[in-house]
Amino acid sequence: MHYIGANIGEDEKIQSIHKHVTKGFAALKILLKDHAGRYAIGDEIYLTDVFLAPQIIGLSERFNFDMSDYPLLSRLSEAYMQVPAIQKALPENQPDFPSIEGKI
Repeated sequence: MHYIGANIGEDEKIQSIHKHVTKGFAALKILLKDHAGRYAIGDEIYLTDVFLAPQIIGLSERFNFDMSDYPLLSRLSEAYMQVPAIQKALPENQPDFPSIEGKI
């Protein structure tokens, strides 16, 4: 991310992130629509959720990604934020989290 920001600029970095996330989230919307329960593939947390939670939470919060086209993923994000282990694992709760906003 630093390389992209330094070599093509911050605005282009955000546009690139949004372009690729849109493709990925569109695929997830289709894949999860018939399987999601409270979490991605049911009412228990599985490995799928362990991988999805940081992506969904991080992208929507750190890059102001508009989740309105992805209500299922928004709901999953809200459910993930209620899980104490996920709350503890958030980047901002880590001792080495940078104090300068916007640095990735």
